[in-house]
Amino acid sequence: MPLRRTPPPVSSPRNASTSQATEEMAPPNITNAEMTLIHQSSEVKIASEMIHYDSEPDLQLLKMNITDRKKRKFEGDDINSFMPTIKKMFESLSIEQNKRFQDLLGSVNSLRERNAELTKSVEAMSLKYDEFLSRIKSLEEARKEDKKQIISLEQKIENLERKTRSSSIEIRNIPKTNKETKTDLCQLIQVMGKSVSIDIKDSDIRDIYRITAKDSSNPIITEFTTVIMKEKVLSAVKNFNKCRQKGDKLNTGHLSIQGPNKPVFIAETLTQKSQRIFFLARAFAKEHGFAFCWTSRGAIYVRKSENLPQIRIQDEEDLEKLRNSI
Repeated sequence: MPLRRTPPPVSSPRNASTSQATEEMAPPNITNAEMTLIHQSSEVKIASEMIHYDSEPDLQLLKMNITDRKKRKFEGDDINSFMPTIKKMFESLSIEQNKRFQDLLGSVNSLRERNAELTKSVEAMSLKYDEFLSRIKSLEEARKEDKKQIISLEQKIENLERKTRSSSIEIRNIPKTNKETKTDLCQLIQVMGKSVSIDIKDSDIRDIYRITAKDSSNPIITEFTTVIMKEKVLSAVKNFNKCRQKGDKLNTGHLSIQGPNKPVFIAETLTQKSQRIFFLARAFAKEHGFAFCWTSRGAIYVRKSENLPQIRIQDEEDLEKLRNSI
């Protein structure tokens, strides 16, 4: 049984032209119903012709609904025209790189030369430094030997000065008179001897004189002929002051000197070095509670108390050692 289909209300131009061509080509004795079937079969054929399968070799039907894209054509002449420019660029770059490399190589060579010179300079300085160290070491050893020699010589000089002063005493705080002579000083010493119960003769005195000092009294230096006489005078003065009160100890009144009474101090004569050490020793004894500080035959001693042994002070190092031991 044949299918009946209603044709679409608007036929495409192609369908209309096909239908018109069919009507013109149809024989005059075909009915309208047969004409309709012919039209439908024509449409089915056209539709089947428009269907494409992947296995079909004919690809012309695909171009009906695909928009063609125009591709830019790459011309080989353009590449050939750029080649000289690119070649020149590479040549210029190569020349510049070579120049930079040569400059860098020159700088490296210069640095190597400078480094070699510096190395030589450092080696020379190192040799000089070692030489200086050796010389300094030698000078240090020589200085130590010289220092030992100087200390030894100073000690010998000190001993000689002590020996020359071994028979001398120093009398301080006696006012000076006008036109004072050695005879006046000898008489003054003899009066002092009588005050402390010791006889001093002119023959016992080898020399007597005043020395310049910071105080205005100017101490009197008396050199006896023997050390024994000096020791007798010092012992007599010590015994005289020991049994008397502070105000009644040896003073200018005992020496028949007019004016207010002033204490008279008598001690053995010390060298300049011994005077300084004795001054420091007295300050040290006062600071650290030492009860005694005295001199004997040019030597300086300190003692903490009566029951403790005496300590001899020869130089400042002995005071420093004693300070550290306390």
